[in-house]
Amino acid sequence: MKKLINVVVFYQSIEIMKVIEEIIRNKYQRILYCDININQDEFIAFTHDKTQPILFIYAFEKPDEAIEFNDIITNLNKEKKAFGEEYLSLLICCREYREAAYFECSKGRFYSYETFRPVYDMNRIRLSITQMCDLLTSQDQVHLYEENKKAIINKLQQVSVQLHEVDVSISDEKAIQHGLLNELIIEVDKLCNGEVEAGANNNQMGKIKPKVENFKAHNQKYFNDISTKVRAAKPSFKKKSPLVLVVDDQNVMLKIITTILKPKGFDVEVATNGAEALNKLKHCQPELVLLDIDMPVMDGIQTLRTIKTMNDMVNVPVIMLTSNTDKESFIECREIGAIDYIVKPTNAETLLKKIFAVI
Repeated sequence: MKKLINVVVFYQSIEIMKVIEEIIRNKYQRILYCDININQDEFIAFTHDKTQPILFIYAFEKPDEAIEFNDIITNLNKEKKAFGEEYLSLLICCREYREAAYFECSKGRFYSYETFRPVYDMNRIRLSITQMCDLLTSQDQVHLYEENKKAIINKLQQVSVQLHEVDVSISDEKAIQHGLLNELIIEVDKLCNGEVEAGANNNQMGKIKPKVENFKAHNQKYFNDISTKVRAAKPSFKKKSPLVLVVDDQNVMLKIITTILKPKGFDVEVATNGAEALNKLKHCQPELVLLDIDMPVMDGIQTLRTIKTMNDMVNVPVIMLTSNTDKESFIECREIGAIDYIVKPTNAETLLKKIFAVI
């Protein structure tokens, strides 16, 4: 499964670049390899998407050379905001410079270091890269939670203001209703105390009835208004259901997958070919695409290529659906950017396991 991490590898020799390439191939969403004469525009274009955290890998013979280049990249970010704040740096240098590497990490210039030559411990390097990417992913989630927290606090502050308005309205209404009731009490007291002349009772009742109706109408209107204000103040934190776009030319398969996903809380959009799917992606942003390989009009591989050129879709996971076991097709899809595949027909357990693994 590819992780949604951007990885930039600065290297000095093809030898170490090949080692790192073998370790991280097909494991991360986007990877850029740069020699020490990096084209600045290429780097800025690669890091333009600031929504994804970045792992910088500095693979140099000596730490001094990595430090110099790290300073260039850091200054570039300060001057041009080339990438965001969520990033970590890993230094990889020759073993004889491990003391210097440790010193630079202890100062905070790099998060960690690994060594190569005379021996490559690929598993150790692989573990360090994996752990740092996991940490970046966790930090990204914490950042997302913080953003959600801010949104909730803002909403609660709005609710507080609205409820204060309701409280003020209730205080004002107390005075209004007290006055209306006093008017009624005065008229009723006149009747009860015999202050009304004989034969004038009917006329007095005629005065009281409109006041009662006025009080009733006012009372109903006020409580309707206050009910509307309370409903408006009530915060709504309904969780949005994840949207899955299912693309398959077989209506039976579309129905089966929809029947499996909807009871699990997913919203489902369907398309019967690649062209229809691309048109739907102009109007919706799914959390996942299930994409059949063998389809008329535009097959799954062509569709996948196009999807991965769409800015809004580059980080959306795509799982391929196929009714055959053509390994070459699977390999091609992975190279293009598919995150996994499912062989049809499949059962609900397998389908849901694959989906929950990526969203």
